Amino acid sequence: MHKFRFSLCALLATASVHAATSGSPPLPHGWQALAAPTVSGNFQREGQRDVAVLAKNGATYGLLVIAAGNGSVSVVKTFGDIQANPPQLSLARPGSYQPVCHHGGACAPVEIHTDAIGLCFGEASCQIVYFNGKAFSALAITD
Repeated sequence: MHKFRFSLCALLATASVHAATSGSPPLPHGWQALAAPTVSGNFQREGQRDVAVLAKNGATYGLLVIAAGNGSVSVVKTFGDIQANPPQLSLARPGSYQPVCHHGGACAPVEIHTDAIGLCFGEASCQIVYFNGKAFSALAITD
């Protein structure tokens, strides 16, 4: 079992960052990709390299995943203003991760079986966005 305490530096050190390509499928109506690096990984299935993209739709920002194979695009997480703490993406490998417990008690580690997306907001907070077999979920790892 891997035990990690993540900081912004640790997540960024493991990043596998790729430049956005013009050959990407169109994003959902109203969404525009930000001029920011993307991350690719086997987020939903082993052997299928999906791409994670930061995008904007009006005043809403989001994390979108472009699925390998069929090219479908999913909005997996949305968030508000990013000016004070711009988001950054990184690649988190499969393993066991200790979440931040907001209720003051002990939280059990979460086992992630596929590549996942590290999503950090400057030095404010980081989370791991992972596919749980049915949908994407977020795991807070720093506050």
